[in-house]
Amino acid sequence: MRTRIGMGAGVALALAVGWAAPARAQHGPKVLVIYDMEGVSQIVSPADCSFGTPGYPAGRDALTEDVNAAIRGLLRGGAREIVITDGHGSGNPEPDYDRSRLPTGARFEIRDAPYDAYIDVVDATFDAVVAIAMHARANTPGFISHTYFGHTTWNAGGLDMNESMLVAASAARFGVPLILVTGDDVLREQVAAFSPHTRYVTVKTAESRNRAVARPPADVARDIEAAAEDAIRNLADIPAWRPTQLRGQFENVFGYNLSAHAALAANYPGARVVNDRAVAVETDGFLEAYLTFRALALFTSPARTLLLFRALPNVAGGAAALEAAAQEAGVSPSFVPAGDAPDITPFTYRTRHGYH
Repeated sequence: MRTRIGMGAGVALALAVGWAAPARAQHGPKVLVIYDMEGVSQIVSPADCSFGTPGYPAGRDALTEDVNAAIRGLLRGGAREIVITDGHGSGNPEPDYDRSRLPTGARFEIRDAPYDAYIDVVDATFDAVVAIAMHARANTPGFISHTYFGHTTWNAGGLDMNESMLVAASAARFGVPLILVTGDDVLREQVAAFSPHTRYVTVKTAESRNRAVARPPADVARDIEAAAEDAIRNLADIPAWRPTQLRGQFENVFGYNLSAHAALAANYPGARVVNDRAVAVETDGFLEAYLTFRALALFTSPARTLLLFRALPNVAGGAAALEAAAQEAGVSPSFVPAGDAPDITPFTYRTRHGYH
């Protein structure tokens, strides 16, 4: 547990450094567990992270085992409440974690409306955050390495962001530390570089972006459980991640793997073109930076599809296929309503359990 301070001193300290002090647990810490799927111990093929593929059921089973190992360790170390949220989005209408195997002492965050697992769950009532099955940032040799979407990179105030850093920065808004991360050997070095006190369990070795070698599941479960217990028992020694680069106003450079992505991003208000695959946007604080990154990641994602549609008429039979597809989809240039109750729900990847 972290050292207790008086209410007046705590408020003054929070105001001085610009973050909200977390509530102090009376009977043990409250912990948020957010999981991804690329860093699951037994997943060694990219397809196994996607709902509907032959390897997904086994991947889901391994994810549940990794999360439950962390829960066991946290409970043994004295956690009083554990909240789980889905940070992946395999396409499964249900959480990727198998809730039928949820241990006593933990609950899964299900809401009445869609929410963002990264920023909408953590608050000042939590004492710690754990990130399970994470992956390395884009343009590094980790297994399925990427940052948020597959076509983006994010440099925030000079820091090359990965999703573990995103989790840590979001939690730090409330003075909450990231105490444990699991993933491959490449991510281990990245976590050690930005948050050396955060505990880490290497669950597999990345041979490339498309292949990894898994450790024995029993060994992984033992190590995650032990690391979780150690992290929660030594919570006071793990500080929240509050780098000076993410305070106040700073410049973000958003990179893309196609110039067509950057061409779309250049339309964002205040965006400055850096080169044919990057734009820069100045933001005030981490939350605004994240929301800008998220908006641009989603806004630019159709560029690849647009390029394919432009190329299709030049391929043999492409024009006829495109016309047939347009008719099947009901696509027309008309502004006349197609029905009394059209589905105009905005596209989102967020759901009532986090990500879809």
